Amino acid sequence: LKVLADYQVYPIDTKIGDAFDPNIHQSIENVTTDDKEKDHTIAQITQSGYKLADRIIRPARVNVFAYNPK
Repeated sequence: LKVLADYQVYPIDTKIGDAFDPNIHQSIENVTTDDKEKDHTIAQITQSGYKLADRIIRPARVNVFAYNPK
C-alpha cells in the first residue's frame, strides 16, 4: 500500500452497512433481507476498490441487501 500511495493510488473507503453507490461500487450479488433499514446497503465486500487521485480505477465489488417483505 505504501508503494501505491507513492503513486497516489488509494483504496476506496467502503464499510459494511454503507449505502450502495454505483459510482464507486460494483454489485455482484443481491442478498435478500426483511429489514427495510438495510435496503440498498452493503452486505459484504468481496474485493476492495482503488482510486487514482479522484478517478476510480477499480470499483469495490460488493454484495448488496435488497428489501423483500414476506
